[in-house]
Amino acid sequence: MLDFEIAFATKQLFDEMLDESYPVVTMGQLTFYPSQILKECDPIAYNEALLDFQDAMTENEDNE
Repeated sequence: MLDFEIAFATKQLFDEMLDESYPVVTMGQLTFYPSQILKECDPIAYNEALLDFQDAMTENEDNE
């Protein structure tokens, strides 16, 4: 796999983890997923958490 494919797959896994861990927010007829909310409202926190997630995945691969 190419680096950008790995990064994309990791980001997808991270978003899925967030969306499964926290409730979806509904306001009227609009629905917002936790990954969307964090990414849009605080992109710095989103990117820091994504980097932590990537580090944890790398550590797990190294330990196997």
